[in-house]
Amino acid sequence: NTMLDPDVDGAGIAVLGAALGGGSVKSNADTSLWAYHKRRGASDDYDASKVVLPDATDGPMHTMYGGVWATSSKGQADGTSQADSAYGMSGIPLHTDMTYFGDPPGLQIFTMVQPAENGGETVLCDGIAAAHALKATDPEAFRILSTTERTYRSKDDATGWHTEASGPVIDVSPHGCIRRIRHNDLDRLPDIPPANRMADADKFYRELEEAHDAWDALLTSKEFQLQMRLDVGDTVVVANQRCLHARRAFESSVAAPRTVMGCYIR
Repeated sequence: NTMLDPDVDGAGIAVLGAALGGGSVKSNADTSLWAYHKRRGASDDYDASKVVLPDATDGPMHTMYGGVWATSSKGQADGTSQADSAYGMSGIPLHTDMTYFGDPPGLQIFTMVQPAENGGETVLCDGIAAAHALKATDPEAFRILSTTERTYRSKDDATGWHTEASGPVIDVSPHGCIRRIRHNDLDRLPDIPPANRMADADKFYRELEEAHDAWDALLTSKEFQLQMRLDVGDTVVVANQRCLHARRAFESSVAAPRTVMGCYIR
């Protein structure tokens, strides 16, 4: 983890995102986030509103949440979606993001702008390590979760966004290597047995539930978890296809709402 200045309209996040995303090196202040960021405090004509370039053209992945997003509505651009559990104050279970994209982003950046008054700790979990443990301790559960396609959806009637994608919880290569994790119980649609399992649907659901319970037991064990409280400016870069993240419930005020800014990187 590292620290970024949270008071520059997400410029530091976008710069870090551009660097991690392999964006081109630019020096023109009209087209480069880095050039704008370096000018902070060095010029009277510095305009923070221009720090994040239109449509996230310099690195961060542009999604329904914008280029650089915020978990407080005051930090969101007009027309972007807030149809996500991140905008509430309740706890959020361990998950990977954008499971409803065919190819979820590889990296995710979080910067704490305003911590909660109480609670709101961040929890990280090594999903690949948990998957290896599941394979060793419960091979049948591993087989089920690596071969069963599950569908995820994000729908926001207010903005018109509607995306869906499917894939196994544990993605395994043809050579048997665990490649990535796709897991979000809050975005997952009800499971439907494949055509060849319709005749024994009850068994299909029972086996899938048992496999999911075994997986959840590993994810929630302290062996694979790291919990931390992020202070102002603290920044974490998460390997989204490997590392699951969660948030503890928190208390916050209207005057100082808990706010996290971030972006996705392909």
